[in-house]
Order: sequence, then structure tokens, then C-alpha cells
Amino acid sequence: MKRTALIITILVLGVTAVSAETFKPATYLADADVEVLTKSVANQMVGRDLFGVPYATVVVGNVDVYDRFPYLEAHYFQIVSDPGWNRLLLGEIGQGLVAYDGTRSSFGRLATPRGLSSDGLGHVFVADTGNDRILVFRAVSEFDRVELRPLYAIDGLGKPYDVAYSDGGTPYDAGDDRLYVANTGRNEVRRYQLTDGGARLTDAIGELGSGVGRFAGPMALTVGHREGVHTKDVYVSDAHNSRLVHLQDAGDVLVWTGTVPHEMGPVTSLDTDHWGNVYAAAPQVGSVAKFTSSLFHVASLSENTKRPRSFHVPFTNVTDHRTGEQTRTGQGSGILVEEWGGESGIRMLNLGIEVTDAAPVKAEGAAVRVTLTDHGTVTATITHPGSGRVIARHDAGLLKAGPQTIRFAPEDYISAWDEGEYRVTVRANSTYDTAAMSETEMTIVMDSAGGPALPDRLTLLGNTPNPFNPSTTIRFTVPTGPVRDYRLRVYDVRGRLVRTLAAGQIGGGLHEVPWDGRNESGESVSSGIYLYRLDVGRDNFTGKMVLVK
Repeated sequence: MKRTALIITILVLGVTAVSAETFKPATYLADADVEVLTKSVANQMVGRDLFGVPYATVVVGNVDVYDRFPYLEAHYFQIVSDPGWNRLLLGEIGQGLVAYDGTRSSFGRLATPRGLSSDGLGHVFVADTGNDRILVFRAVSEFDRVELRPLYAIDGLGKPYDVAYSDGGTPYDAGDDRLYVANTGRNEVRRYQLTDGGARLTDAIGELGSGVGRFAGPMALTVGHREGVHTKDVYVSDAHNSRLVHLQDAGDVLVWTGTVPHEMGPVTSLDTDHWGNVYAAAPQVGSVAKFTSSLFHVASLSENTKRPRSFHVPFTNVTDHRTGEQTRTGQGSGILVEEWGGESGIRMLNLGIEVTDAAPVKAEGAAVRVTLTDHGTVTATITHPGSGRVIARHDAGLLKAGPQTIRFAPEDYISAWDEGEYRVTVRANSTYDTAAMSETEMTIVMDSAGGPALPDRLTLLGNTPNPFNPSTTIRFTVPTGPVRDYRLRVYDVRGRLVRTLAAGQIGGGLHEVPWDGRNESGESVSSGIYLYRLDVGRDNFTGKMVLVK
């Protein structure tokens, strides 16, 4: 059918969101079936309170992949600061814990330790607030045990509340590593260049005040991320000015980029995830807020929380001993430290994704605007509400967190339509391995009839969704003309045939072939990367898809 001009009036008649996943509770201690580690649970499990006032936490995670048994070995060691009892508590998550208070060490006793940070090289940084210093340790682990070995201290500070490490953009090259300190008592942020066995002060910004370049109680800070690697962004909680400050590390100096005011009260913790989204814990209002890297607010956690002091997104070193490749990856969950009591304490939350704030966009062709709470693989469809027939499908690919506009292009239209009401569904799949998904639906009015354009060339449009679980659909267009022989096959990364999805003859138009993640024998295949090859006549195309379970 010949396509008519895609001039469509869109009227939102109703919006429905489903499968919301941001900040979804997860099991903290799976082996013990513990959702939240509280004072009551601690006394039941180990016969003692464990903490006085838990404040901040970091996780040192290592995953090793081998070509023989045990094939995969993972260890996650958690460290929690406790300024109430002047110590750190550390151990493997779900296993035994040990306390470190500095007694009989070269550092001496700790005093109100607060903020924590770690790198990918086994170092742990502690804001020893009451002693006006930052302590640097090496975390040494063996099997399920970990210990902190003192390396050096950064002295001469004034009540530092927090510390943040940056890999300088190269996770496993220590030559450009830096450390940022919220030197709270002196209302400044300091930057140190890390060297072998020490740290050198290279810049500082701030003094008491409320204008540009001034702080009134910088309590927390963190460094930006992009796909797991640190950026030049530095975010600071300016507590008594009730704002978040965005700094840029320009190499020679720290540059004041901008501020975002808020009404959360003192923010005691900041952290970033794999994609650079920012998380702020605000105990006075009982909330954890999530922002994009540009500090656009996208989500908040406020229900069933009690004075959250910190929220930490763990990063893991993954070493593939088969290839020697090493990567550092942000996890799809975070650890929340709340007020220590009978019903609150330490728990885990999946980051997930939500699609919110759906609205139409007046434009030539159909378009909608949504807000994503995290990075996600996004698809949008227009369907007939009665028959469920798909009118158009648009694969937007990987989109960032924040406001996004999704436009249907002429090549997205699959079948003809009449004037009337239709349904638009926007679906976002999380980039993490939690298989989180969110959808929103709205009713639109298309005020002119039309149909899909006939394809003028052979095109592999890819598969949707990608990553997927449990199924995906491969789409391609074939130009008009005589029918041709075709075949669509799936292979694993070693080139072995997994399944022939389709074979025979095919004519012009848009075609869709589903794959349910099974091989020729009907068995479900394992998670991983798979390749597909489309042969049409003498032409062939290949694509890549990821199955995540």
C-alpha cells in the first residue's frame, strides 16, 4: 500500500505505567533469607548489636572467570564505618565480620570515621573525621577473609566528612589516580594526586559562604562515571546551603560548574552508578534521591525508609583468566545504610528502571516524550486497541536516563491504519542483569489514514529487545520484486550453529522472525552473546544480540 503523508494529531487520552522497578527491594543476605540487616536480626544471628551508628559503606568486589572448575569465583567484601563506636566493621557479605579500630596499628585509634571510598586496585580510603585525616589502607583478602593493612595517612585536615576516589579515566593505571576530600571543617574541597606511598595536594576550592566558590558544610562528594570509568565530574553536597554543587576537574584546577538547590536538608552521602547517575541520601527527610549526571531529578525513595545515611553502588573487578581481560563494572543494585534499630539498618535495592511522565509531542509524524529513571534499551509501538495489530514499531536503542523524545520514522510503519484511536506503548529494558522492565501506555488519535512505505532495499533492522530475556524479534526489510531464497540462523560466539530460525522463499516488505532463546533441540540456551546471520539471495547480513538471565 502506498504510504500517505505522516501528519498525525496526537491526543493523550490516558497514560498507564506498569512494572516499575527503580529502588526495588532485594534480599541482602540470601543464604540467611534476610531482607534487612537490623539490630534485631544481628542479635538473633550473632548475639550482639554489631553497630553503634553505621554511617557509610563500600564493597570491594572481585569476580574471576576460569576455563576449568570452579569456572567462576566471586567474593564481595563489605566495609562499614561506625562513628558511634569509632571503628570499621568488615567481612565478606553473608559471612563472618571483624572489627578494626586502629588499636595496635601504625595509625592508632580511629575517631568518628565517616565517609569511605575504594578503587579497583585494592585500596580503601577512610575519612577519620575526629582525627582530622584521611587513612589509606590496602584490603588484603584470602578466601572469605579480608584485613585492612595501613599504608599512609593524609594529615592536616579539618573534620573531613567524606572522601572520593577517581581512576582518572584509566581504571587499572595508577598514574593518574586522584582523591577528593570534603574538608568539612574548613568549608572546602581538596584534590590530591595519588603517588606511590603517598598523596600530594594539587588544588582546593571553597571558603565559608553561599555564592560561587563557597561552601557551608560540604558533607559528601562523589566522582562521575561513564560506562564504569570515572569522568572529570565531581559532585558535592553543600549541606547548609541546601544545594548540590557540580565541579569539573580541569586538570590544573577544580572549576565550579553550577549548583542545584534542593529541599532535602543535609545530604550525608553521594554516589554514582555505572552510567554516572547520582544518588543522594538525606536522613532528615528520610529519602534517597536519584539524579542524572546533569543533576536532573528522576526518582526518589521515601517509603519505608528511616533516616538513610548513605547509598552505595558497588563496582566489581571482573578478571577473565582465559583471555587476561580485566574490566570494572558498576552493579545493578545499591546498599542502603539507614538508622540502626529494630526494623531498619542495612539493605539492598535493585536500581532497575521506570518510564514516567509520558506526554505527546506535536510534530510531523507520531512522537512521544518520556522520562527514564536509568539507562535502558527502549522500544515503542503503535497498536490498534481492538485487534492488537501492530501499526508501527520503533527501536530507539540505548537511551540515557532523563527526558527523552521518541519519534516514529516512516520506515517504522508496518501496516495500514485508519483514522481513530490507537495505543502507544513505550517499553524500557534495564541494562543490568536484573531483567527489570518498565512500560507505559497512552491512547492517541491519528487523524489521517495511511500505510507503510514499500522498502527500496534489503536492510537488517536488528533485534528487539536487546539485551533480551526470554525472547527477542529480528526484523528486516526486503525490497519489492521477485521472491528470493532466504535463511536466518543463530550462532554462538565460537561460530557453532545454535538454531535455524527460518528458511524458504520471501517477498518484499517488512519481516519479523522471533527467537525464544532455544536451540534446535528445544532447550533453553545459557546467557551470553549470540550472532545471527540473514541470507537473502546472494546478500547476507549479521547482527549481535545478548541473552541475559
